[in-house]
Amino acid sequence: MRRSLTAGLICCAVFIACQPDGEVGHGGMLKTAPTELRVLLQETEGLLVVNCPSGAVISDDSDTPLYTVPAGWDLVFKRNEYGVLAVNGEWLRCTWVRIKPREDGDGPPRVTVKGSPYRGSLTVRSTTTGTLQAINRIEVEDYLRGVLPKETYANWPPEALKSQAVVSRSYALARMSDDPDAAFHLRADTSSQVYGGYFAEDPRTNDAVAATAGEVLAYGGRIVTTFFSSCCGGHTAAIDDIWPNVERRPFFSGVECDWCTASTSHDWEYTLDFDRLAHALAAAGYTTESPTGLRLRTNARTGRVRYVVFSLGSGDELELPGDEFRRLVGYGELKSTYFDIARVTEGGLVLEGHGYGHGVGLCQWGSRGMAEAGFTYKEIINHYYPGAGIAQWDALWPMEPRPTS
Repeated sequence: MRRSLTAGLICCAVFIACQPDGEVGHGGMLKTAPTELRVLLQETEGLLVVNCPSGAVISDDSDTPLYTVPAGWDLVFKRNEYGVLAVNGEWLRCTWVRIKPREDGDGPPRVTVKGSPYRGSLTVRSTTTGTLQAINRIEVEDYLRGVLPKETYANWPPEALKSQAVVSRSYALARMSDDPDAAFHLRADTSSQVYGGYFAEDPRTNDAVAATAGEVLAYGGRIVTTFFSSCCGGHTAAIDDIWPNVERRPFFSGVECDWCTASTSHDWEYTLDFDRLAHALAAAGYTTESPTGLRLRTNARTGRVRYVVFSLGSGDELELPGDEFRRLVGYGELKSTYFDIARVTEGGLVLEGHGYGHGVGLCQWGSRGMAEAGFTYKEIINHYYPGAGIAQWDALWPMEPRPTS
């Protein structure tokens, strides 16, 4: 329920003592490995609504408590042209605030955004581009509780779930360690990892997170920015099959996979209509000419199409990376870049392919198959990321900046 601050929020004069980063030693401060992630939940140009089921404390951008929020209240945020925030009609003197939920004895403290509750606290931030952001500040292990049920199936074998936990933790912490001071490290959607918050959690995936606590994939003293996809179709992709300008490392060179045949996407066909393709190419600004044919440049070892070369009516050619071609056709339509031309039809082609997703790194259906065959999660990870190893995250901190070339 929306009410004014003066009626419903109580000024708070309690100051929270700052805690040291670690023990003092060797004449300085020993920094402990950070474990708090910042995840963007919502970004809007309009009003942003937050609910606090158990009540909360609102602090300003200097971490000074401003108000206490009664249980169950809605907080409606807006911004003015200078980026200053208002909550429930009351203007504040800051461009961002932190909302820390209170304990209530009925589950962990949480805040609700767009109808979904989240562990941890929340930052509401006014940006220089004119938007409001809701950013969940959460411990990495609690974050993973809300990720795994969205990125895998909770009824899969425990070893497959554990492999997903290590891979998802590695991805999140690698992103965070690249820029620890960023306003947010991850998004809650498929552009990072799908994160469903508290309601998404499942005891089986929670067990997988707990059983692998702190474990990440490492190479050369750094956390690997891991990738994974649903089904590789028999061979995972080399990373430069999909993203040609990315440097290939041993663990992203692609491996054979005999374990994902249970997936309904292991084998598929797709009919490519040239008229529809011509509209897609024109809409993306590539050419207004209709293609009259195409040929594929494929990695013979991994089976992935690296480039699609179109023949145009003028006699010219247009070359697109395989993943860009897939994006234009539609990721849900053309399931992967692991395909070949099966036959020609009137006005198009039939493509015959394998797998679903980009195919780099962990094959999730393959991890299930390996787990059912008795492999441990460490053996699964070693298969899909050869040359990398499993380490404890805090043993790798602090890390040198990631190479830029």
